Amino acid sequence: MDERVQSFLEAVEAAVRPTTRPVGVKLAAPGEAPPPKARRPLQDLKRRLTVCQGMTAARTLGWTMVFTAEDHGCPLPKVFMGYVDAERFLDGTVAEYYQSDPECGRAMEAAYPRWPAGRYPGIWLAPLDRCPFRPDLAVVYGNPAQILALIQGANYGKGTGIRSVSSGRLGCATWLVGVVQSGESTYMVPGPGERVFAGTQDHEMSFAVPYPELERVAEGLKYVRRAGAFRYPVPNLAALNEPRMPEKYYELEGPPPGEG
Repeated sequence: MDERVQSFLEAVEAAVRPTTRPVGVKLAAPGEAPPPKARRPLQDLKRRLTVCQGMTAARTLGWTMVFTAEDHGCPLPKVFMGYVDAERFLDGTVAEYYQSDPECGRAMEAAYPRWPAGRYPGIWLAPLDRCPFRPDLAVVYGNPAQILALIQGANYGKGTGIRSVSSGRLGCATWLVGVVQSGESTYMVPGPGERVFAGTQDHEMSFAVPYPELERVAEGLKYVRRAGAFRYPVPNLAALNEPRMPEKYYELEGPPPGEG
C-alpha cells in the first residue's frame, strides 16, 4: 500500500474510528486498465447504478467498483465528468425543482464543477485499506463529531479553516471534480439522491481529502489527539457531575438508622 495512504488510514482509524471503510477514488485517464476483480455495474451486475451507490458498495461491502459512461444510472455525474453535453443541464431546467427564478437556476447549475470531455473516462472506487491503485482522493463517512475530528486534522498547518460549499444536492460533483480541482479538503452534507438511492443514513456526513493532502491531514489528526484538544469518542464528563434530585427524593433518606 502507498505509504501516504497507509499513514492516513492509520490516523483515521485511531482518531476518527469510522463505522464504514474510508474509500479511495481515482479518476482514470484514457488507456488506464481497471484493477483486476473490480466490478462494473452494467457488465457484472447487469444494471446501471448511481456513482454514490458505488461509493456505498465500496465502503460497506468492501467492493472495488469501476464506472465508465455506460454504467451510470444517474445522468448528472455524466455531466460533471464531461460524458454528455452540459448545455441542457446549464439551461436550468433540472434546477426548477429547487429554484423558481430561471436565472437563479442557471446560476445554480453553472456553479457545479465539471471536467472537459475526454479527460477522465473512468471512475474507480475501492476500500482504502486494500486499494489497488493510487487514489486521487480519499473519502471518509462519519457522524458530525467524527467529521469534526477530520476538520481539525485538515486545518493543522493551515489555520484558516476548512471550507464547504453546498447547494443541498449533487454532492458527488464535489468528490468527482471539486476536491481534485481545488486541491483542498472538503466536508459535505450528502444530498437527497445519495440518501434515497445509496442508503446514506441521516446521521452521516462525508469528508474528502485530495491525495497531496493525505500526509498533512494524518499529521494533524495525530497532533490534535496527542495535544488533547479533542478526542473521539467524545468523553462524557456528565458522568462526573454530582446529580441534583427532586427534594422529595432526599426526604426518603431521613435520619440514619438508630437515630431519632
